Amino acid sequence: MTEGHMYRAVTDFIHEIKESQEFKDYRTQLAQIKEEPKLYERVNEFRQKNYIIQHTEDGRDFIERLEELEKEFEDVRAIPLVDDFLAAELCFCRMMQEINEMIWDEIDFQ
Repeated sequence: MTEGHMYRAVTDFIHEIKESQEFKDYRTQLAQIKEEPKLYERVNEFRQKNYIIQHTEDGRDFIERLEELEKEFEDVRAIPLVDDFLAAELCFCRMMQEINEMIWDEIDFQ
């Protein structure tokens, strides 16, 4: 995989991802929020708890846990810097998910 044309293709692909507006926006927002370490720590706590809920909960418990999380971090989520960062992160993640879906669909891996 790391030899020849596949290596070059992957390297070019990574370069294109880094040049995308979604990635640039994410990196800009990340740098800005990191300038406030305590806020960044709280945002990471929110992100971690959100990830756990998204990947382990289902049904009615899921909605209740998300609502609890939103209440717990309501003060943090109200900060425009946090909102901008989370929006940029979500946009970049969605782009990467779409890319992955396209790859798997096109290669018809079974």
